Amino acid sequence: MTEHSEPYPVISQRANGDKLIGIAGPLAQDLYDAGTPPVHGLAAKPHRSPRVGDVRIGDRLRVERIGDRWTVSNGQEQLGVLRWGPKDDGKRHAVTGKVIRLPRSGTLHVQRLVIDQRGTVKDVGGYVEPDR
Repeated sequence: MTEHSEPYPVISQRANGDKLIGIAGPLAQDLYDAGTPPVHGLAAKPHRSPRVGDVRIGDRLRVERIGDRWTVSNGQEQLGVLRWGPKDDGKRHAVTGKVIRLPRSGTLHVQRLVIDQRGTVKDVGGYVEPDR
């Protein structure tokens, strides 16, 4: 894993010292309304690839639904699995009441990173633009 040194603002800091950096972006409800669901990170299991450490803000990663999981890859290997679940697809948004639709495939636009105290990337966030 490489250290992250790009100058993005700190959005929040966690008790363990990890920082969420990047572009705060629109509200989740606005992303759902636009048909571009938000990504708030990768699931803890199955384990994330060490290559997550190479992801940068502005990267575009491939998202594919395989069975009950949405995988994220960099074109060479799978980096991890989104926190989305099959029960989320078709569920009503708690604030707007609109139906949430999760795409079968698309592009994850990376807008945020979780970095540790050394600057190593631990997780990613952004939104998914569905394939048309």
